[in-house]
Amino acid sequence: MNLSELGELTAAPGAFASLYLDASHDAEDSAHALGPHWKAAEQELTRQGADPPTLRALHDALTSGPRPVGRAGRALIASAGRVLVDKWLPVPPPLPIARYSELPHLLPLVAQAVPPIPYVVAITDRLGADLRGYGQEGELVGVVSVRGEDHPVHNVGAVAAEVVSMADDLHAELIILAGEVQARTALQEELPQRCQRIAVQVASGGRADGVDEAALQVELATIAQDFARSIQDDLVDRFTEELAAGRGDAVDGLPAVVSALREARAETVVVSQSLVGDRPLWTGDEPGQAALEQEELAATGTTKLRRRRLDEALPCLAAATGAEVVVPDGHVELTDGVGALLRHAQV
Repeated sequence: MNLSELGELTAAPGAFASLYLDASHDAEDSAHALGPHWKAAEQELTRQGADPPTLRALHDALTSGPRPVGRAGRALIASAGRVLVDKWLPVPPPLPIARYSELPHLLPLVAQAVPPIPYVVAITDRLGADLRGYGQEGELVGVVSVRGEDHPVHNVGAVAAEVVSMADDLHAELIILAGEVQARTALQEELPQRCQRIAVQVASGGRADGVDEAALQVELATIAQDFARSIQDDLVDRFTEELAAGRGDAVDGLPAVVSALREARAETVVVSQSLVGDRPLWTGDEPGQAALEQEELAATGTTKLRRRRLDEALPCLAAATGAEVVVPDGHVELTDGVGALLRHAQV
C-alpha cells in the first residue's frame, strides 16, 4: 500500500483512536449486531484515555451511511473529534482492534488494502462501443461512446483508437473488454501490442437493453482488484528473488530496514505476520529520525526522543520517507518479520 495519501495523517501531532471491527451485514438483525462490538470497543478506548469527542465521532461514523452486503470489516482512525480514515475492508478482522495512542495503527489496514489501479473498460458490439475510464483511486473519470456505421470492419479501428487514447491519458494498467464476443476479440486484435499485453476479456456485459449493469460493475471491480493484487504479489516475489540473489537490492531484519528507511533508500517495506508489534522503535521530531536503540538516536543530536510501538512507528516511518508497505498473503520467511526492496543497491 502506498501510504502517501496518509502522509499528513502520519505526520500530524496528537493521539489517535484506531478501530477495526466486523461490520458484516448478512443477517436480518445485523443492524443491531454492531452494538455489542462498538460498546466493547468504546469501553476499551475509554480505558486507554480516548477523549469523548473522538469517541462520538467514531460512533456517528459507524451508525451512519450505507452498509455493505454480506461480510465486511470497517477501519476507522479518528483524532480530536474528527474521523480521518474510514474504509471498508473485504474481510472482517478475526477480533476487534481498539487502540488509542500517539500514532495511528495502520498495519491492519495495510494488510487488506489493495491499491486501486487506473483502468479502461470497453463494452463493444459490431456498431460501436461504450468506454469508461477509472482513475488512480478507482473513481470513474471518463465516459466515451463511439458510434459507428453498419460496417464492423470500419468501426473497430475507431474504437481501438479511443481505447488507446483513454488508456494513455490515464496511464492505465489494465484494459477490460466486454460485450459481443466477436467484437471484443476483433478489438483486442486491433490494439497495439503494448495495450494487448494489459487487455483481458469478460463474457458478461453488453450494449443492448436489459443487461444487468449492477452485476457487470461488480465483476469489473473484482477483475481490477484481482489484477492489482497480482501486481502486489509480483512485488513480493521480486523482493524474495532479490533477497536470495544477495546483490544488495533487498535486505531483511530490523537493523537493515530501519537504516534504509532512515536514509530514504527503502522503496517497499515487506512486513510478515511474525513481526513483534510491541517491540520499541525510538523516533524523533523530524521525519526519518528513528533507531532501534535510544542511545543510537541520541547520538545523532536528536533531543526529543519517543519510545513507540514498532507496529505503529514502522508504517509511519515508511509514509514519511515515501516507501510503500506490503503485508503478503502467504508466508514469507523474514528476519524479525520485516524486509525492504531498496531504491539504490547497497555498495
